[in-house]
Amino acid sequence: MTIRTAVLAGIVLAVVVAACGGGGERSLDPQFAQELQGALDAGLEEHGGKGASFAVIMPDGAKWLGVGGVSHGTTPATPDMLFAAGSITKTWTAATILQLAGEGVLTLEDQVSDWLPAYTNVDSAITIRQLLNHSSGLFDYVKHPDYWQAIWDDPSRTWTPEQTILTFLQEPYFPTGSGWHYSTAGYALLRMIISEATGATVSTEYRSRFWEPLGLEGTFLLPEETLPANVAHGWTDLDGDGNDDDIAAISRTAFSSGSGGQVMSTAEDLAEWSRALYHERRVLDGQSFDDMVEFLPVEAPEEPLVAGYGLGSTRFSPELFDGLEVWGHGGSSPGFAAASLYLPDYGVSIGIVDNTEAGYAMATLNDLISTILRNSR
Repeated sequence: MTIRTAVLAGIVLAVVVAACGGGGERSLDPQFAQELQGALDAGLEEHGGKGASFAVIMPDGAKWLGVGGVSHGTTPATPDMLFAAGSITKTWTAATILQLAGEGVLTLEDQVSDWLPAYTNVDSAITIRQLLNHSSGLFDYVKHPDYWQAIWDDPSRTWTPEQTILTFLQEPYFPTGSGWHYSTAGYALLRMIISEATGATVSTEYRSRFWEPLGLEGTFLLPEETLPANVAHGWTDLDGDGNDDDIAAISRTAFSSGSGGQVMSTAEDLAEWSRALYHERRVLDGQSFDDMVEFLPVEAPEEPLVAGYGLGSTRFSPELFDGLEVWGHGGSSPGFAAASLYLPDYGVSIGIVDNTEAGYAMATLNDLISTILRNSR
C-alpha cells in the first residue's frame, strides 16, 4: 500500500502546472516534456534508482509518457514494459463487486457467511461493504511474522486464498465495524466471493468487464494468466546488505496466488484505468460510483498518506499536496512500487510504475520536478 510521498507530490504538482497552461485539444508543452524527461534521467542516475515510467492523461485526452533507467543490466525500461501494480489490484476487485451488486447478483450488505464457509478469526457477520472499506477488523496477514518467510522459502508454491487465510490470519484488530485498518485478507475474501458468485476465475471477470472493453492491452493477472516477455525486472534487498538484488528469476507465484491474484501493468494502462474509472465514469455510475468514493475518515499512523478510504479507493492526505484532492490507489510488492491516481479538481489521470520495491527512482522526482516548476511559473 505504501506510496512514496515525494513522487506523488512532485508529479501531482507538475501535472497541475501543465494542465493549467491552456485549454482545448493540445499536447503537453514540448519544452516541459523535454525538461521532465531530462530530470527523470538525471535523478535515476544520481540517486541510484533502476527504472521508472509514468503516464499523464489530461482532461481533453492528451497524453504524455515518460520513461527512464533500466530494467536490468543495459536493457532500458520502456513504456510497454509490465511492472507489478501491487495493491492497485484492489480497485479492480472493488469495481467487480460493485458491478455485481448493480446486476443484483449480490448486495453490499451481504455477509461473508452468505457466500463463504466459516473461518477462524473471520466474523461471519462481516459485510461485503466492510471488506471493501477496511472496516472489517480483519488482521492484515502480510503482517504475520511468518508470512514472508513462507513466501521466500518456496516462491513457486501455489497458495489458495483459503490456505493463506487459514495459515496466517490472526485475531482481528477490533470488533467488526468499530474502526479502520488496512487488510489484505479482506480483499482475498472478496476475490473468493467473486469466484463463488460468478463461477468464473477472477482474471476472467477483470478481463471481460474492464481490460478488453477499455483496451488495456498491457494488463494481466498473476498467477492465472501468462505474461508476455516484456516484463521489467524487479529489484529489492534480499540479504540486507543495503544493495538491491534482481529478483526476476524468482517465481512470483507464492505471493500472487496467496493474495488471490496480483495485477501486472504499465504506467499508461494505470493512467487509462484511473481516467475510465473516475473521470469518464465508464466503469461505475450512479450509486455505485458514489459508494466507491464515499471515503471513511482514516487516522492510521501506519498509513500516513491516507486521509480517507472508500470502496477500493483512497483519498490521499491533502496536506501532502498543498491542499489538492487526490484519489486512487498505490501499491508495493516484491521488487516494485506503483500508483494509479486522479485529480478530481483538474480531471487529470496519472499512472506511475517503478521497478524497485523501495521506490528509489520515484522518490527522487519531487526535487527534480520542483526545479521544473520554478522554471515554469
